[in-house]
Amino acid sequence: ELGDVVLLGAGAPPEYRLRPAVVTALAESYCTVVVLDSDRRLGIGECWPCFQDVAAIESSLLRLGTRVVLRNMSGARTRRLNGFTGVVSAHPKQGHPTFVNKSSSADTPQLTVCIKFDDSAAAGGGAALLPPR
Repeated sequence: ELGDVVLLGAGAPPEYRLRPAVVTALAESYCTVVVLDSDRRLGIGECWPCFQDVAAIESSLLRLGTRVVLRNMSGARTRRLNGFTGVVSAHPKQGHPTFVNKSSSADTPQLTVCIKFDDSAAAGGGAALLPPR
């Protein structure tokens, strides 16, 4: 499903075999994935494996509708969100999952997910794009 983190199998391109990837689109017999670095934070490539070329689902925590509790947010802007609850949601313009390019690493997109907060007033907004932890 969209947002699943998978391990690519033997049928994937050689440079991506046994690498983690996040599912970004689904078709009848294959999916589109963005291949992730070993920390599962940065996009390093894209491919279109058939479903049988996915060796395993590593995590389903980023699926749409998954309930989350924010933890380990340490950035100056995000630290205050620790303890808030919400739901993994599609971003209104970018869909799910999302990737952002930061000025410090403009060539390497960072994986983010849109979290719609249960208590938007206390969170200071209805939703936020956040990196998975």
